[in-house]
Amino acid sequence: MAKTGRVSGYGSWNDVDQGLRRMGEIDIALARLEGDMTLRVHRLKAEYDARATGMKEERKGIEESIKGFAEERKEEFARIRSKELTFGVVAYRVVHRVVVKSKRATVAALEVLGLASYLRVTKEPDKEAMKTLDAATLARVGASLKTDDRLHMEPDIERIRDKEAA
Repeated sequence: MAKTGRVSGYGSWNDVDQGLRRMGEIDIALARLEGDMTLRVHRLKAEYDARATGMKEERKGIEESIKGFAEERKEEFARIRSKELTFGVVAYRVVHRVVVKSKRATVAALEVLGLASYLRVTKEPDKEAMKTLDAATLARVGASLKTDDRLHMEPDIERIRDKEAA
C-alpha cells in the first residue's frame, strides 16, 4: 500500500531528473557566489591590513615607550600601585601564573602524585567507533544503533556544466 500524506510535486522520473538538473544549476551558482564572496573578503582583509598595520605598529610603539617610562620610575609605584591620568591608568599588578616546562611530564607527575583533580579531561563517546559494537554492549552503555534508509540525491554537476556551456 502506498504512503499517503506526502505531495512530491513530481509526476515522472523525467520530472525528477529535471529537478536534479535544477539542483545542480543552483549548486553551480552558489559555488560561483561563494567564490566571489571569498575573493571580496580577501580583498577587504588586505585593504584592512594595509590600513591597520601602521596604526597597530604606532600603538605598539607607544605602549613600549610607556612601559619603558614606567619601568624607569618603578619606585614611584612602591606604595601606590597605579597612576590615574587624564586619559587612562598606568599600574603595576601582581600576576600569578603557572609555567609548565613539559605538559607531558607535568600531567604524568600530577597523576602519580594523586593530583588528577588538577587535570582537565574531556571525555565523550566516539560514535563512529561505537558503530562496531554489538547491540548488547551498546545497550549496556545506554546506547543503541539506529538504522535509517535515507534517500540520497546528487546532481551530476559536470554534465550540467557541460550543457550550460553548450
